[in-house]
Amino acid sequence: MWMSLRGLALLAALSLALAACSGGGGSSSAAPPASPPSQPEPESAAPVDSKLPGADAFPICAAAGDFWPTMIAAVSGSTVWVACKEESKLVPVDAETGAAGEAVETGVPLIAVLSAFDSLWALDIGGTIYRLDPESGEIRSQIETGAGKPYNLWEGAGSIWTVDDGTGDVIRISPDTEQVVATIAVGDGPADLVFSGTDAWVANHRDLKLVHIDTETNKAKTLATLKGTGAPERLALLDGSLWVTGRGTGLLQIDPADGRILQTVNLDVSGIDVVAANDALWVPTRSADIDPSGFPTASDLKRVTAEGTVESLTPTAPFDVHGLVADESSLWLADSTEGVLYKLPLS
Repeated sequence: MWMSLRGLALLAALSLALAACSGGGGSSSAAPPASPPSQPEPESAAPVDSKLPGADAFPICAAAGDFWPTMIAAVSGSTVWVACKEESKLVPVDAETGAAGEAVETGVPLIAVLSAFDSLWALDIGGTIYRLDPESGEIRSQIETGAGKPYNLWEGAGSIWTVDDGTGDVIRISPDTEQVVATIAVGDGPADLVFSGTDAWVANHRDLKLVHIDTETNKAKTLATLKGTGAPERLALLDGSLWVTGRGTGLLQIDPADGRILQTVNLDVSGIDVVAANDALWVPTRSADIDPSGFPTASDLKRVTAEGTVESLTPTAPFDVHGLVADESSLWLADSTEGVLYKLPLS
């Protein structure tokens, strides 16, 4: 069921044509044109020890820094783009071989990356969003969000979204005009957003509010205060329900219409992040020792069905999760502390 690392590919040798010289009369014949160099085969990344059973492990930047990011990986076609915060660059990683391509330098630390609208989007610590060609990595444009404490990127309702953690505002950007089209106050500590059609939901990790946004009017309404649930930090949608987790919080199933908690799934302690993929929720979880700190150090990976059934995949040793994203066939977990990108098959 699990996929193994690819073997190292051999580089094809490059041949050069030798110029043939002729004597006599002080003249020489023109050298024949050189044959075009053959293209090297893609080189596989050097093997990295995988702490996650069944997962391939590829080397990436170890550049999380003191204030760790939470959205450093995005999948675009056959490439996983990784934001290297402390190195101020984006690095493309081949999804099959793990080989790293040419980095895109921004000169400013990057904290989030997103693939949407046939583009790659990256957010820096100053609130600037870079729009890039997902194939070449060329920076096409830059958008100033005005966020003093910018945090993460999302796609939904035909827009790009970010938040200002300092003001408690959700910021909406049009990918067509590349302008901020709405700034929506949602409360203290917006930490995650999810979308379904014209509806959006926001979880606030400080005031514990669950907020609904009507994206047709850009009006926000508080649905519930998730009291006694720790810090709700991550959201996902599965089977018509909202699912919330975070520091000091299990996995909450919530009615998206009114914010009622329908059930609480025991995660042993708390979830670091959550993503819906392959008809299930995938939740890297913290231990009881780590939970009070809020560090994104995973001691387990849970697969949770909509019915609340939990399966565990326990790593050989804890690892940090600074990015969690899924494509059609794989779950990707990025650890920018030790510099490892994990690829776990979903089936």
